[in-house]
Amino acid sequence: MDFKIQFPDGRQVDFHKLVEFLYGITDSEMNILHLLLSTDEKLSVEDISERLKIAKTSISKPVNILLSKGLIMRDKTEGEGKRRPKYLYYTDKNAVYNKIVNDLEAIAKIFCEKYKSHIESVTVK
Repeated sequence: MDFKIQFPDGRQVDFHKLVEFLYGITDSEMNILHLLLSTDEKLSVEDISERLKIAKTSISKPVNILLSKGLIMRDKTEGEGKRRPKYLYYTDKNAVYNKIVNDLEAIAKIFCEKYKSHIESVTVK
């Protein structure tokens, strides 16, 4: 995805970089989020590892961070026999969209309030 946000002065930032900054996530976390947003499937750690061509051991921490930030979800599946249960990870595209929009709107509102207060405090009367 090559989607850029253009600022009033003409500078552009990649949408992924904006989301990384907004939620404090790394490139690897963004890659996992993008993968899950790009599919309608629920993916296991093995699936994510295979599709991103990274070690399975590199998946657990980024996935847990994305879960904690509310950007992805998981379902627990029962393991076969005595095997441990597995988790399947996925996103709700509409929920992620709404989260990003709501968070940006909340930031804009806070910025406007703080900036107005700042301008009023430095204005000579």
